[in-house]
Amino acid sequence: MARVRRRSRYSRRTVLNRNRSRAWIYIVAIAAFVVLCLMISVGVGLLLSEKAEKYENSPKYDFDSKPYYSGDKVVKPVNARLYSFGDYAGLLTGVGITDFSVCLRAPDGSLTYDTEYDVSFGEAVGEGVSELSKYTTYIHENGGYVCAYFYVTSFGIEDEYLREIYKAYELALISEAARNGADEIMLVGLDVTDDNIDEIKKFVSDASHSAGASILGVLVSPETFKLADEGIYHAARLRSVCDFVALDLRDLPDDADEVEAEGEASLLDSTLGDMEYYISSYSMRIVFSEKNSSLCDAAIALGIENLQIIGE
Repeated sequence: MARVRRRSRYSRRTVLNRNRSRAWIYIVAIAAFVVLCLMISVGVGLLLSEKAEKYENSPKYDFDSKPYYSGDKVVKPVNARLYSFGDYAGLLTGVGITDFSVCLRAPDGSLTYDTEYDVSFGEAVGEGVSELSKYTTYIHENGGYVCAYFYVTSFGIEDEYLREIYKAYELALISEAARNGADEIMLVGLDVTDDNIDEIKKFVSDASHSAGASILGVLVSPETFKLADEGIYHAARLRSVCDFVALDLRDLPDDADEVEAEGEASLLDSTLGDMEYYISSYSMRIVFSEKNSSLCDAAIALGIENLQIIGE
């Protein structure tokens, strides 16, 4: 007689429990997978968002402003803000301003310090040189760098012999400034033309020699650089006899960073775009005036890493 297998009254419950356990495993696995997918999606979204934000905030122009050698001199990019001799340099370096744009000679020919030369071009007065040295030493002791600028006025004199006397005086002043602590001197006010380029080039070459170990640069108008498109290389000729050339943007209005319509470039943006090749080729400094110095931040946002503000 065959034995009848008796089923436990708990057997069905055991099967149900097993099925339920498996079901919960599936549910948990699916939930974990969904959570993992959500986490990956969120992570990828954040990464793409960061990349997009970085792209949106990246400068429009890639001006590679690195220090370079001019002979045995190292020419470095600066962010030089206006400074007057006698101001508290320590307060400025304390907030990160280390490049000081200081005027040595104003457009009218007046000096901002006591010179060792008087108006008779050569008679020493004895005390002036120590004053300039005191100012530059104070800046250096506070961690500052002296970006001096010097207005040249001799080329406004029509008489060629008298002009030579004034040019010699200006060269003496440049030598004096260099001996007494100006890290660099930028010449301002040289209006280059086809007629005077040879004379100006000779003067800049002499000024570079007078500057000694100090760096010498020249402020040049956008129009002078653009003459290269016509095969006229006045800017290149000046650059060949000095340590750097700078782009003069003092004539831009102080609202040149504003955009008139969505999608359009500002005047500052379009100006830098027009000059992009020259700025990169010459490793140029960008120069603003005190009146439009508010454009500096916008220029930096566009990619400018080498700039200076000068007075009128």
